[in-house]
Amino acid sequence: MRQYAYKLLMGLIQASLWSLRKFDRWRSGDRTYRSDEEYRLSPYETYERLRSRGNVVRSYANQGWLVNGFEEVQQLLRDNRFSNDIRRNKFFYYLLRIASNGLSIPLVDQPAMLNRDPPDHTRLRKLVASGFVQTYIQSLAPMIESLVDELLDEVAGEDTIDVIASLAQPLPAMVIAEMMGVPASDRSLFQGWSKALIGATMIDRPELIEKAARAAEEMRQYLSGLVEEKETLPCQDLISMLLEAEQDSDRLTRDELISNCVLLLTAGHETTTRLIGNGLYTLLHHPEQLQLLRDDPSLMENAIEEMLRYESPIQITVRFVTENFEFLGCSFRKNQMILVGIGSANRDPVANDNPKEFDILRKPVKHIAFGYGTHLCLGIALARLEAKIAFRKLLGRFRVIRNLDDIPSWGSNPFFRGLSTLRISTRT
Repeated sequence: MRQYAYKLLMGLIQASLWSLRKFDRWRSGDRTYRSDEEYRLSPYETYERLRSRGNVVRSYANQGWLVNGFEEVQQLLRDNRFSNDIRRNKFFYYLLRIASNGLSIPLVDQPAMLNRDPPDHTRLRKLVASGFVQTYIQSLAPMIESLVDELLDEVAGEDTIDVIASLAQPLPAMVIAEMMGVPASDRSLFQGWSKALIGATMIDRPELIEKAARAAEEMRQYLSGLVEEKETLPCQDLISMLLEAEQDSDRLTRDELISNCVLLLTAGHETTTRLIGNGLYTLLHHPEQLQLLRDDPSLMENAIEEMLRYESPIQITVRFVTENFEFLGCSFRKNQMILVGIGSANRDPVANDNPKEFDILRKPVKHIAFGYGTHLCLGIALARLEAKIAFRKLLGRFRVIRNLDDIPSWGSNPFFRGLSTLRISTRT
């Protein structure tokens, strides 16, 4: 039963994309369908063909819709009639509950803001935002620089470096741990939990879901003790800030504080790890752009925005319809699942001229890689800062960077786009 629930959940999502791809090929008379492997290596041709059919496309495989145009996705993400709370769709929530094997579902069962709708989301976001003011995030730069140096020192002199394992994966977890006031001796715990929590999105891998659930519970227990310490002896750290956060005489409960700390680790890891890996991979495959960045480091911030647009860490997100209504001329019905094409929207020529080109000189760079509207990522400034420092340190330390992987190790999860490994050589 459990395996069946997993397969059904993933099958519904994958079937939506597969059936749309196949139908589009049949309709155009092109019978040379793209294989799953071709789609995994690059989904952008599929996105382009789907947009040619329309920016809002009916998907009968999941009895819902696919929204994939830039302006249409923006409009959807700021419309509160689309829910981010999976519990609203009893069918999917029931399947996920079976698949979790009785364990608590990370970021669904606890009141974190990611999977909540207004007014709950609004309340939680206002309280948590106090720990993400711009001045505080920018003050973290020396700490992040020190951590990047520490990680790169560990692989100094090696002939081959896996950038994902050596830098992109551990850095976000270490930064969040430092922000929360976690002792250096416990950093490894956060790195392990962060890696395990990524498995919560792998709905076709029950063993990873279970591992993520256990990691979330272990982290909650650890944070509970840490919160008790901060209540007695507050410091200049994120947990202490959140303990003091108040809006209209309202405060976070302890469960809410802990749940949102788990969320910050999970969400921060997902986006930042993929941003660093995808960004470096893209630069290495566009050497003229890499040289531009080396020649003019002031282009770094714009280059990062172009990386986010060109190879978005989040490719697809999901929303659920909360009521019957007309949306862009289409009849949406309550409880339908909507696949929201972030990756497709960022390649929409309506938003950016020549979207297939990677151009760090592009201005403005229009993208929604961090979401849009109510659920715009709270950690935008932190992710950008980590990436900026990581790329500056990499390019400053290594005058030569060569990609050693002939075939990129893109993951198979349709929601995200990221590399499991990125092996480089810094030898001439």
